Amino acid sequence: MIPMKKASLINGWLFLVVIAGGFVSLLWPVGQFFLHEHTAWQQFREGELVRRLERRVDEVFVLRQPSIALWADASYLLFHAGRPGVLVGHDDWLFTREEFYFDQRSASNLQTNLEQVVATSCQLRALGKALLVVPVPAKRRLYGAQAGRAVTLEMDNLYPGITRRLSAAGVAWLDTLSILQQASSSAPVFMRTDTHWSPWGARVVAGGVADVMALPAGQPFSTVEYTVEHYQGDLLRYLPTSDGIGPRREEPLVRYQTAADTGELDADALLGDVMPPVALVGTSYSAMDEWHFPGFLKQAMGQDVLVYALEAQGPFAAMREFLESPAARDPRVTHVLWELPERALIQSMDVIVEGKDHACLDIESAAGVEFADVGRPGG
Repeated sequence: MIPMKKASLINGWLFLVVIAGGFVSLLWPVGQFFLHEHTAWQQFREGELVRRLERRVDEVFVLRQPSIALWADASYLLFHAGRPGVLVGHDDWLFTREEFYFDQRSASNLQTNLEQVVATSCQLRALGKALLVVPVPAKRRLYGAQAGRAVTLEMDNLYPGITRRLSAAGVAWLDTLSILQQASSSAPVFMRTDTHWSPWGARVVAGGVADVMALPAGQPFSTVEYTVEHYQGDLLRYLPTSDGIGPRREEPLVRYQTAADTGELDADALLGDVMPPVALVGTSYSAMDEWHFPGFLKQAMGQDVLVYALEAQGPFAAMREFLESPAARDPRVTHVLWELPERALIQSMDVIVEGKDHACLDIESAAGVEFADVGRPGG
């Protein structure tokens, strides 16, 4: 056994060696930066030198990645936790923190955002568009056993509260929660390490949309599987552990392609004078190729789809983009699908419709007549 005094001395020297090693490892990138950066003095005068030097050091610092991995390993092994933003569940499932926490600011955001949804539905109606809201339930609602965490009553009531408000305002909505619950017995409807639904989840929701809308088929589409990838979800960015520590990082992702059956093209399609009757507005659930939601919609509805979906900008930014586009005033676009994640509605978002004086906001039940029996109180 090493005596206590000697052990302390060894630890002290080891600490100094680590610090000295880190300092020495910085000399090379700093020296190379000033050797090759001929505008360093100009950058210094413009206040850019320190920022660019930090970026360069951060890129090549040899201890950066090992230090990050070591800290992540300790956090996971000791506390079964990752960086702020991710919650580690059972069986290697990961969840975003946004699905679990509801506070006073969330309540205020929810009220404001729902008012904007109703006002937007009014504006779309004035433009001759029938709106169908496609609320995306939180992942934990489908995989509560894997999450293994309780939520507040307010958070638990979020999805049914949103759909009740939509029903009360006469806004048509699809009960995606029931569709996904039923489909989850066949295959995962959300990705294990990602915030998003799986291609299977997107596919069954697309089928539900088509069943409700029941549009006459204008163009047959075919969807085929073309590869299976090893996928690593976005939540793994908050859990940068070493190999062999933490959740299984890879999960299978089936990739699809959807194309029109060209043998069935009509005269307008051949002349290129076609405007799809359906516009899809949404978030990364709709925008990302991995989930293939627009493709599944095309096949299920037998109609082409205009896509106004944005990654990492929220559902309101996408709706503003659609309302500012020529398609919003084109009478051939008759239906709008608005994919709205429930967790997005408790976040702060910029307004879509200014003011509160909208003639149709007082209508309680007639707005959703074209989508009879779509929305229902509760859910």
